This record gives sequence, C-alpha cells and structure tokens, in this order.
Amino acid sequence: MWGRYMRALRITIFLTAGALVPAAAAWPATYVVLSGGEPERVLACLPLEKGTPFYLEFINSIYLAPVREIFEYEPSDGICLVKVESPSAGVFEYYGLVPDRPGTAILRRPVGEFRLRSHDYEHHRLVVGEKSLRLKGLVPDGEPLLVRVRSVRTEGCNP
Repeated sequence: MWGRYMRALRITIFLTAGALVPAAAAWPATYVVLSGGEPERVLACLPLEKGTPFYLEFINSIYLAPVREIFEYEPSDGICLVKVESPSAGVFEYYGLVPDRPGTAILRRPVGEFRLRSHDYEHHRLVVGEKSLRLKGLVPDGEPLLVRVRSVRTEGCNP
C-alpha cells in the first residue's frame, strides 16, 4: 500500500511540475517603457527581469548633488520607490526623508507610472538590469518623459 501511495504521489508531483513549466514559459516579457514627445510615442523599452530593481540617476538641480532613486515593480503594486541615495543631506531634506544611514533612505512609496521633467536632461540616466539609457536627447529639455512598466503581450514595445 505504501508503495502505491508513493508512486501516486510521484506522478502527481511530476504532473504538477510539468503544468507549471509551460505557465512560467508563457509569462509575458516586461519592459520599462519611456514615452514622450508631441504626439506622445514610445521612445525606449528596456527589459525588466522579475524582482530586479531599476534606477534613475541624476544631478539634483538645487543641491548639485548626485541622486539615485531605486524602484521596484510588482504587478500588484506597480512601480514603487524603494530607496534614495545621495551624499547630500539637503537632498533628503528636499524629499522629506530621514536617512537610515548616511547617504541612504529606505522606503516603499508606490508611484505607479511617473513623469519626469527637467530643464536639462544632461545628467539623467535610467538603468534597467545591464542596460543604461542617457535621457538627454530623447525629448527636448523641459519636456516631460513618462516612465511606466508594460507587458509586451498587452502593450507591445516598439520604439
């Protein structure tokens, strides 16, 4: 009896595992998508691996200090700002954050999709996985860029 139970259990585990593999393989590709311009169009798509943070790096125009905003994406929460890094105490004051340790504030702030607007995108860079994208020249300085996460299956990603 015990042998028959174990054989049935092995078959159940094998069938369940086999059912999960195609489902995982069918997950749609996910991208960080930048849009902008008039009329608004997709300017760039950067592949985003599940569970991988992505970064927006720039020089704060008030304190002239480097800033790194670190984001994570979860389908249930959307894009969340999870960490801010900067050597400038003024940057944290500007954000209304108290650093957990010098130069770093950890938080979890849902932001959904978000718009960037800078008078000069020269020092702005978006880093997603191994890809790094300078924002200068994507739109004229002063015009907004929209950052969102999209699935290829639902939205497509054709810059």
